[in-house]
Amino acid sequence: MIRALAAVLTAVLLCCNLYYELAPGRIVGPEGKLLFAVGFAVLLGAALFYGVPDGARTRRRHDYVLLLFAYYLWVLANVLFFDNAFGRGFSMHGTLDAVNLEPLRTIKNYLLAYGYGNISLRLVVLNLLGNLVAFAPMGVFLPALFRWQRSIFFFTATLTLGITTVEVAQIYTGVGSCDVDDLILNLAGALIVFLICRITPLWRRICAVNPRPKKEKS
Repeated sequence: MIRALAAVLTAVLLCCNLYYELAPGRIVGPEGKLLFAVGFAVLLGAALFYGVPDGARTRRRHDYVLLLFAYYLWVLANVLFFDNAFGRGFSMHGTLDAVNLEPLRTIKNYLLAYGYGNISLRLVVLNLLGNLVAFAPMGVFLPALFRWQRSIFFFTATLTLGITTVEVAQIYTGVGSCDVDDLILNLAGALIVFLICRITPLWRRICAVNPRPKKEKS
């Protein structure tokens, strides 16, 4: 009964989340996005695991992480391309003026602007810390779901290619700038999480989501 109720509440929350994110004129700030995400994770966990014996949780654990990953990808795509809270919207008016290939230039400009009192601390945090956090969950999701992503080489290469693709897509669709500092911050956030997990007991739990096949005894 509780799992069925949790499943219904998960669906209702997801519908509300979609509506408030995509409805014209509606704006969901970072705090609201975090509340929706936490609510989704908790309710989905209850729907999948409440009252389930420990022995039957292995497959459900993989499904749980996969559904969380799908939700995260949707949130990330919305923030990068469609989100009213970040002034997104396709315009097809990309310009080379919005391209920065000088490392640390944008980061330095934000810090200088804040130091001179030209922008608020909230704006600095949203742009710098936000970029650091945006791809950080990849440090858990990718190695958990894909065994080949447990190599730091493949993990770094995958994210570098993916983030670069996003940056180029943003400039060509006119929804943002193509900035090497975004790549630096996005990749740094993901690598920090990956390395923290790699050197702590969390790594064993992450690998248990999609364990390697056991070798048959001859």
